[in-house]
Amino acid sequence: MVKLQMALGIAITSFGGPEVLQSINYDPLPPLEDEVQIQHTAIEVNYIDIYHRRGIYPLNTDPKIPGVSAVGRVVKVGANVTEFAVGDRVCYATSDKKASAYCGITNVKQSILLKLESDFDDVLIAANLLKGITAHMLACHVYVVRPGIAVLIHAAAGGVGRILAQWCNFLGAYVIGTVGSDDKKSIALQNGCHLVINYSTEDVVAKVREITENIGVNVVYDGVGSATFDTSISCLMNVGMMVSYGSSSGIVSNINVEKIASKSLFFTRPSVYNYAAHRRELMIAFNAFLAKVNSNIIQLSKPTVFKLAEAAKAHSLLESRKNLSSLVLVP
Repeated sequence: MVKLQMALGIAITSFGGPEVLQSINYDPLPPLEDEVQIQHTAIEVNYIDIYHRRGIYPLNTDPKIPGVSAVGRVVKVGANVTEFAVGDRVCYATSDKKASAYCGITNVKQSILLKLESDFDDVLIAANLLKGITAHMLACHVYVVRPGIAVLIHAAAGGVGRILAQWCNFLGAYVIGTVGSDDKKSIALQNGCHLVINYSTEDVVAKVREITENIGVNVVYDGVGSATFDTSISCLMNVGMMVSYGSSSGIVSNINVEKIASKSLFFTRPSVYNYAAHRRELMIAFNAFLAKVNSNIIQLSKPTVFKLAEAAKAHSLLESRKNLSSLVLVP
């Protein structure tokens, strides 16, 4: 009798706090014809994982294993896989509807898989893959950043915020960031921001108006959500762009269209899974991000690492908003 190969995974047993994340043992299925089986070496922890755990965006898989981004090695390939071979070092960022990265082994469609040929550390890539692709979307597609404009980035000391601020700075923008504490203020200043506002102690709108000579900024990148939405609108210049790309403080609801109309503003709620839905766009974003890192235009900070079985601890730290680095799980 052949002994089944068991792997460790973290499953959502019910919707709620970090305690609902429980370790499970499972038998990995063989990859389908267009799939690659990966043994994970490092798994990115994203805020979308918390949305899944809380049931805001519930997973419809069984078991409900969260996680949308990871790095690993190819251990098996499906019959129709042509771009990858056993032993390849790879990474991926999948749709939130197909999450399953919090585990030792998983199957991924080759269409979303990216080969890692550089010398980047697995943990460093895992910590920043989805964040880097998101930053590319925001600065190069959603709103094309150019020299001389002013941008406002909320949560500028966060994972996406650090990369986005450096990218916008490189593209010639004047970068204003907001943070929630003075220790995060210094981090944002070291990562591309020209001015950083502590929203806990300072008036964000007044500061933005002062630095822009009462004009406002061209674009606001808001990954916080309900807590900052009205502030973001108030900070924009006429015909500015409101980019709401995350909801860490809660989902924005009951949008006042008249406030947007009063300045003829543009509003968008982009998803990286739409902007990088096709392999060509995904590879362009990925290669652009790696090129910026390779040329030291974007500096990546060292992440905090937890064991896979400690996923609940990682979620608790992320939700506390006290973490000063990206978070990674290692099987």
